[in-house]
Amino acid sequence: MVSWARRIGSRSWMPALLLVLLISASAAAADSIPPGKLAVLKFDPASTTIKYSISGWPHSPEGTFQLKSGLIRVDPATGKMDGIIVVNAASGNSGNSLRDARMRDSVLEAQRFPDITFAPEQAESHGSTRGEFPVTVRGVMSLHGGQHPFTIDGRVRRVGNQVLIKCSFSIPYVAWGLEDPSILMFRVSKHVDINVTATAALSWVSSATDARYRGR
Repeated sequence: MVSWARRIGSRSWMPALLLVLLISASAAAADSIPPGKLAVLKFDPASTTIKYSISGWPHSPEGTFQLKSGLIRVDPATGKMDGIIVVNAASGNSGNSLRDARMRDSVLEAQRFPDITFAPEQAESHGSTRGEFPVTVRGVMSLHGGQHPFTIDGRVRRVGNQVLIKCSFSIPYVAWGLEDPSILMFRVSKHVDINVTATAALSWVSSATDARYRGR
């Protein structure tokens, strides 16, 4: 899959989350939508890849994080969404044990804040929803105890009862209150770049049984 990378500060954390949201929105907006139904997207951690990269000198660290879980509902009529995507904050793996330990213990403080989450609220598709199409998802990202409004642009494709998602975004982790890991001559960007590819299983539930969507 293609990724659309942007600059983002130090480690990756929910990029995967946002990407997942994008797909759910697109799938819900696709053809053959059962009337009076909400789309339910359940993400598969085993087929989800979350990659991060940080510009730096003399090295530019890169690695992966693991998706813990993801379950999202989308109202195809309005684009309204709810649910949550959860990334394991302690799962960062760059292949360098010392760097990973510092990221886990000092920057992310994973013992205090074990999860990085994204809660989607609204999805918008742009243009035709046939084939692969662009989607924008707005929601709230929770990182290191802080909650931040966040918007992600991605691309979605529906294949039968599966939704394929890909997206990229940048997280200003230092501006969000996390420690700047730069030390002496080793310098890294204050943003971390995240690239996510994900697969979600698509099912449908009756909107009449969900009070949160009544009257909208």
